[in-house]
Amino acid sequence: MASFQLRQFHFFKRESLKDLPEAFGQPDLLMASNGGDLIFLADSAGFIHIVNRKLVVRSFMAASDAHGMRITQMLHIHQTRTLLTVEENVSAATSRSAIKLWSVDSLLRHEDTQPVVVKYQQPTSTPYPLTAVAATPSISQIALGFAGGHMVLIRGNILKSKSTKQRTLHVAPEPVTNLHFVTDAAGTRVTLFATTTAQTMVFDTSGSKSEPAVLEERGCGIGCSLMNEEDELIVARDEAIYTYTVDGRGPCFAFDAPKVLLRRFKHYLLLATAAPSSMAPNLANGDDRPPVDATESRVYSYNDPTTFTILDTKNKLVAYTGVVPGGVRGVATEWGSIFVLGGHGTMDFFSEKDLLERLDILYRQNLYPLAVKMAQNGNYDMASVAGIYKRYGDWLYSKDDFDSAMLQYVQTIGVVEPSYIIRKYLDAQRLNNLTSYLQELHTAGMATSDHTTL
Repeated sequence: MASFQLRQFHFFKRESLKDLPEAFGQPDLLMASNGGDLIFLADSAGFIHIVNRKLVVRSFMAASDAHGMRITQMLHIHQTRTLLTVEENVSAATSRSAIKLWSVDSLLRHEDTQPVVVKYQQPTSTPYPLTAVAATPSISQIALGFAGGHMVLIRGNILKSKSTKQRTLHVAPEPVTNLHFVTDAAGTRVTLFATTTAQTMVFDTSGSKSEPAVLEERGCGIGCSLMNEEDELIVARDEAIYTYTVDGRGPCFAFDAPKVLLRRFKHYLLLATAAPSSMAPNLANGDDRPPVDATESRVYSYNDPTTFTILDTKNKLVAYTGVVPGGVRGVATEWGSIFVLGGHGTMDFFSEKDLLERLDILYRQNLYPLAVKMAQNGNYDMASVAGIYKRYGDWLYSKDDFDSAMLQYVQTIGVVEPSYIIRKYLDAQRLNNLTSYLQELHTAGMATSDHTTL
């Protein structure tokens, strides 16, 4: 895979939140969010803590620590205001996972809420840990993935515990790592993307039969895939980030680092990578090692230092990178910002600098082509983009690169007064450049009789 240098910037402000509620200091926290204006934390004692915008916490007991049960996964389905939890007996090697659905609104009203317990049959006689779970927005389908390779689909009126049916979708020879549902606008076609440690595949779960279509004979780790706004599967492997649709693999983005976690915020990808970071050849100095072998296995502790990176794949740059000393326990994107939960009970808050600030950073480094691209991707109006072309042209002109400067000035036709550019090139006796500019003025229908005479 070809390597290239990614430019690094600090387009995000990082702050450490102080005076956090006591819930944030609990050991072994899990964190979940999904655009529902809330953040959910689960601790090792079986409590779930619901955090609102003002960092006010509402806590309730969800799993009994006395019986060895611990919440190992959480999923917030904001369309139905439902929190899905997975509980396991972490002290038993062959425990059966308990799946519960909680009404978030009832919990916030401080009601004595009893969850809906999702009934399912263990696919094997030996209970394997539940390693992945997904649900459709209406919770008419829930998919379960197990360490033993089984993928199970539950369909029906699950919230009412009525008329549910279960079937085994697929049995892989390796553990299931991630599951993601995609539903079309009409809600009639449901697609399930799945990864194992060795495969990436897709199922159509709308009908009674769901044969897997293998998209690639490579998988990824737990938490290293997601769906983007275009309903494409994004998979983070150590050497690169890959895109998939139901038809197969799409573009990839080279980014060499051992991935631990993948999330998204707007058009950014949020990556937690094992530290010390091995982001070469993209970010290290002069290290052009070949891509990491995808079959190579690594084990990282959550408490190890982790590099947190905000990657802008649209503009091909790193918008932020920094180390989280206690490791990244979770990432939430709520209230227009990014929250990173650290292993030492810290919470870092990342806010994106406004576009003018980001452009000013690029201007100071004379990175005008990147500034133009960022402004266009940021839906800047034509006049504002033309202003950047003018800046770029002026800088090139000051370097006596008259030909390149004229290419930028041509982009300002209709916005910048032509006399500004004509006077520059008359003074410099660059008549060939001036002639090409006047021709472009005529082509654009912006020339006057004086321009024609000239």
